[in-house]
Order: sequence, then structure tokens, then C-alpha cells
Amino acid sequence: MKNDDERLAVITKAAIAFFGDNEEAAQRWLTKPVRGLGSKRPVDMVHTDKDTELVINLIHCLEHGMFV
Repeated sequence: MKNDDERLAVITKAAIAFFGDNEEAAQRWLTKPVRGLGSKRPVDMVHTDKDTELVINLIHCLEHGMFV
């Protein structure tokens, strides 16, 4: 089981990769409400493995052109 810092590192890495290594764009996305996450901020979804998985799954959907 991962802790919050480890989960945050995972979603941050995935977001940076999605934004083409643009850390500034990734940080903006992580800290703003996202419709595909029920208007929750991705950075707030690091308290459980399930929530973190939802963020990762959304990033994968966006990478494949699925807008939710």
C-alpha cells in the first residue's frame, strides 16, 4: 500500500508525461478541478489507491483522445 506522497508522485509523473514533459502545465492541471473527476482536483485524490487509480485512468483516457 502506498502513502499519499507516493501516490502524488505517481499521478504527477503521469501528468507530466501526458503534457509532454511540461511540468508547469501538469502542475496547473493537477491543482484545478477536473470535470472527468467530478470537479475534484487531481492533487486531492491521493488519499486512497482507488482515487489515485481514477486519476491515472483519466490520464490514460485523455492520452487516447477520449474526453470525459
